[in-house]
Amino acid sequence: MDAANPECGFPIELGCSCKDDLATAHKQCAEAWFKIKGNKTCEICGSIAQNVAGVNEAESREEWNETSDADGTAATMSTPMSESRNFWQGHRFLNFLLACMVFAFVISWLFHFNVPA
Repeated sequence: MDAANPECGFPIELGCSCKDDLATAHKQCAEAWFKIKGNKTCEICGSIAQNVAGVNEAESREEWNETSDADGTAATMSTPMSESRNFWQGHRFLNFLLACMVFAFVISWLFHFNVPA
Protein backbone atom coordinates (compact mmCIF):
# COMPACT_ATOMS: atom_id res chain seq x y z
CA MET A 1 0.00 0.00 0.00
CA ASP A 2 1.29 3.44 -0.92
CA ALA A 3 -0.03 5.65 1.89
CA ALA A 4 2.01 8.65 0.75
CA ASN A 5 0.21 8.90 -2.60
CA PRO A 6 -3.09 10.79 -2.05
CA GLU A 7 -4.28 10.10 -5.61
CA CYS A 8 -4.80 6.43 -4.79
CA GLY A 9 -6.78 7.14 -1.64
CA PHE A 10 -5.97 6.18 1.90
CA PRO A 11 -5.51 2.52 2.88
CA ILE A 12 -8.15 1.03 5.17
CA GLU A 13 -8.65 -2.30 6.90
CA LEU A 14 -11.48 -4.11 5.12
CA GLY A 15 -12.73 -5.73 8.33
CA CYS A 16 -12.85 -9.25 6.93
CA SER A 17 -10.93 -12.35 8.10
CA CYS A 18 -7.90 -11.68 5.86
CA LYS A 19 -4.53 -10.99 7.49
CA ASP A 20 -1.70 -8.51 6.84
CA ASP A 21 -1.59 -6.94 3.36
CA LEU A 22 -4.59 -8.91 2.12
CA ALA A 23 -6.78 -7.14 4.68
CA THR A 24 -5.97 -3.62 3.42
CA ALA A 25 -7.06 -1.74 0.33
CA HIS A 26 -7.47 1.83 -0.82
CA LYS A 27 -10.79 3.18 0.40
CA GLN A 28 -11.95 4.34 -3.05
CA CYS A 29 -10.83 1.10 -4.70
CA ALA A 30 -12.58 -1.08 -2.13
CA GLU A 31 -15.82 0.92 -2.30
CA ALA A 32 -15.80 0.85 -6.10
CA TRP A 33 -15.07 -2.89 -6.17
CA PHE A 34 -17.82 -3.85 -3.73
CA LYS A 35 -20.24 -1.45 -5.42
CA ILE A 36 -19.63 -3.16 -8.78
CA LYS A 37 -19.80 -6.59 -7.17
CA GLY A 38 -23.09 -5.79 -5.44
CA ASN A 39 -22.30 -7.20 -1.99
CA LYS A 40 -19.63 -6.90 0.71
CA THR A 41 -18.39 -10.51 0.69
CA CYS A 42 -14.59 -10.82 0.47
CA GLU A 43 -13.55 -13.08 -2.40
CA ILE A 44 -10.38 -14.21 -0.61
CA CYS A 45 -11.71 -15.31 2.79
CA GLY A 46 -15.47 -15.36 2.12
CA SER A 47 -16.41 -13.20 5.11
CA ILE A 48 -18.21 -9.85 5.09
CA ALA A 49 -16.06 -6.70 4.83
CA GLN A 50 -17.23 -4.55 7.76
CA ASN A 51 -15.31 -1.33 7.08
CA VAL A 52 -16.45 -0.75 3.50
CA ALA A 53 -19.53 1.23 2.58
CA GLY A 54 -22.01 -1.01 0.80
CA VAL A 55 -23.72 -0.42 -2.53
CA ASN A 56 -26.72 1.41 -1.10
CA GLU A 57 -24.74 3.16 1.62
CA ALA A 58 -22.33 4.83 -0.82
CA GLU A 59 -25.12 5.96 -3.15
CA SER A 60 -27.26 7.32 -0.33
CA ARG A 61 -24.25 9.14 1.12
CA GLU A 62 -23.54 10.78 -2.27
CA GLU A 63 -27.20 11.78 -2.64
CA TRP A 64 -27.23 13.18 0.89
CA ASN A 65 -24.08 15.21 0.21
CA GLU A 66 -25.60 16.64 -2.97
CA THR A 67 -28.80 17.69 -1.22
CA SER A 68 -27.01 19.07 1.84
CA ASP A 69 -24.83 21.29 -0.36
CA ALA A 70 -27.87 23.03 -1.84
CA ASP A 71 -29.11 26.25 -0.22
CA GLY A 72 -32.80 25.39 -0.02
CA THR A 73 -34.10 21.87 -0.29
CA ALA A 74 -37.68 22.92 -1.10
CA ALA A 75 -36.56 25.15 -3.97
CA THR A 76 -34.21 22.45 -5.19
CA MET A 77 -36.92 19.79 -5.22
CA SER A 78 -39.56 21.92 -6.97
CA THR A 79 -37.29 23.06 -9.80
CA PRO A 80 -36.34 19.61 -11.17
CA MET A 81 -39.97 18.46 -11.06
CA SER A 82 -41.17 21.40 -13.15
CA GLU A 83 -38.21 21.08 -15.52
CA SER A 84 -38.81 17.37 -16.04
CA ARG A 85 -42.52 18.00 -16.58
CA ASN A 86 -41.75 20.58 -19.30
CA PHE A 87 -39.14 18.25 -20.76
CA TRP A 88 -41.63 15.39 -21.19
CA GLN A 89 -44.35 17.68 -22.56
CA GLY A 90 -41.91 18.84 -25.23
CA HIS A 91 -40.98 15.26 -26.04
CA ARG A 92 -44.62 14.23 -26.11
CA PHE A 93 -45.20 16.74 -28.91
CA LEU A 94 -42.09 15.57 -30.78
CA ASN A 95 -43.17 11.94 -30.44
CA PHE A 96 -46.61 12.81 -31.82
CA LEU A 97 -45.01 14.70 -34.72
CA LEU A 98 -42.70 11.76 -35.45
CA ALA A 99 -45.63 9.32 -35.37
CA CYS A 100 -47.57 11.51 -37.84
CA MET A 101 -44.58 11.64 -40.19
CA VAL A 102 -44.11 7.85 -40.06
CA PHE A 103 -47.84 7.34 -40.60
CA ALA A 104 -47.79 9.69 -43.62
CA PHE A 105 -44.77 7.87 -45.08
CA VAL A 106 -46.38 4.44 -44.65
CA ILE A 107 -49.66 5.61 -46.19
CA SER A 108 -47.86 7.18 -49.16
CA TRP A 109 -45.80 4.00 -49.59
CA LEU A 110 -48.88 1.75 -49.46
CA PHE A 111 -50.82 3.79 -52.02
CA HIS A 112 -47.90 4.40 -54.37
CA PHE A 113 -48.91 3.77 -57.97
CA ASN A 114 -46.50 3.41 -60.86
CA VAL A 115 -47.43 6.21 -63.22
CA PRO A 116 -46.01 5.74 -66.73
CA ALA A 117 -43.93 8.71 -67.78
